Amino acid sequence: MEVIERLVELLVILAGAKIGAEIMTRLRQPAVIGELVVGMLLGSSVLGWITVDEGGVISIMAEIGVILLLFEVGLETDVRDFVRLGGSALSVASIGVLTPLVLGLAAAKLLAIDGGTTEVAFFIGASMTATSVGITARVFADLKRLQTDEAKTIIGAAVIDDIMGLIILAVVVGLLGADGSFEIISVLTITAKALFFLAGVVVIGIPLIRHYFRFLGWLRVEGSYVVGAFAFAVAVGIAAEKLAGLDPIVGAFAAGLVAAQSGQHERVFRELRPIVYLFVPIFFLSIGARVDVGVLADPEVLLAGGVISLLAMAGKIVAGLGVWGDADRWIVGVGMIPRGEVGLIFAALGSTQLAAVVGPEETAIVVMMVVVTTIVAPIVLNRMLRSRPLPAEVPTPPMEELILDSPVVGGSEIDETERDST
Repeated sequence: MEVIERLVELLVILAGAKIGAEIMTRLRQPAVIGELVVGMLLGSSVLGWITVDEGGVISIMAEIGVILLLFEVGLETDVRDFVRLGGSALSVASIGVLTPLVLGLAAAKLLAIDGGTTEVAFFIGASMTATSVGITARVFADLKRLQTDEAKTIIGAAVIDDIMGLIILAVVVGLLGADGSFEIISVLTITAKALFFLAGVVVIGIPLIRHYFRFLGWLRVEGSYVVGAFAFAVAVGIAAEKLAGLDPIVGAFAAGLVAAQSGQHERVFRELRPIVYLFVPIFFLSIGARVDVGVLADPEVLLAGGVISLLAMAGKIVAGLGVWGDADRWIVGVGMIPRGEVGLIFAALGSTQLAAVVGPEETAIVVMMVVVTTIVAPIVLNRMLRSRPLPAEVPTPPMEELILDSPVVGGSEIDETERDST
């Protein structure tokens, strides 16, 4: 009977995720917000239709979803672009990571979130460092402004942001997932592990990855590419935990970086899509299901969430000061604001692996910050871009096409349908 109950639960999750995503897409908002909100409604704190127990079927499927998500983020990141993107993107990304981190640490201390402990303050600050390039890129694409200096700077900075964010994520899990103690030497040790692991996987993996995918292409069994790509992501994820003590999603991201250099990038991306469409929404909905909605009714939580959201936006707007050249600093800063899926990964870790240190209030604050920044930024950016003249039309570079087509962005299935209908 338990099998039937789990199947019914899965059916409710898949249907709810698609309904939520559809509603948000029609409202011209990121689909991920719809999946998150539906999860909050279906979770144990409201309707109680689904439960996400650690180690349960839904929890495992959500873990598969986040591994696929990070593998695809890595797959969209060409390590050679770091040389090409230039100092402006690096400058924007660095300011856009360090400023929110410092603001979050200070705010969590001043507001005495969970007593103002350094461990929780670091978690709050770290969760504010993320940037969702897909959401911003979607706004630029809708207004036919992907070829502007602002769009290229934001996309380049967000690529670097992903690397920095994953390192910070590894530090957070390494510090708070063990005994919850915060020491500078521990921060430096975990940071070094993360850097060496990412660098090692890229240096060793890139020369070998073409042979691996060539072998998969030689196999006559149908589906070898999709199974081989997923197995590669899982294997590197396991190696990240066993060899460096990092979270498997850091390994999945590194696997994506390597797979991007395989020469079979587009095929891997295309064949993984159906699986991504299935598992990634389960991950986002499961995050919502873990949120205690009742906590959000607490005035102190709402106040803290509001302050953190404002500081999260301010921290990314300041990043615009790092722009070199003629790009509009305000547009770049606003374009860096959305946290989207990357911020939700922090929330998920807060409610699972870091639950011994991070409470439901802190998780709710992070979710609120993600929702506010992800909804507000596209609205403001849309208004700012519409006030500027339309640039001359230039063919869209492949990297940006891949970012826009990614299921991570949200609503890509509708875009695909529109392309098919034309």
